[in-house]
Amino acid sequence: MAKTFNMYMIKGYKNEKDAEIIENILKSIEGIIKFKVEKAFGAVELTYDDEKVSREEISNKLKTKGFELKY
Repeated sequence: MAKTFNMYMIKGYKNEKDAEIIENILKSIEGIIKFKVEKAFGAVELTYDDEKVSREEISNKLKTKGFELKY
């Protein structure tokens, strides 16, 4: 397992309701080890197994609800 940790800004993030949507999306993605949505900044700390999921795949899942990882 190759762990990757990064912090990303989230394009499209506006409020705490958005944070709940983002959290639910991230919970559903296999390969994400842990995450923390930084509600005050519109950012997310992500630790994931890059052998199971890529940054692009995570971003694409978020795009289905109008969000995007900024990197």
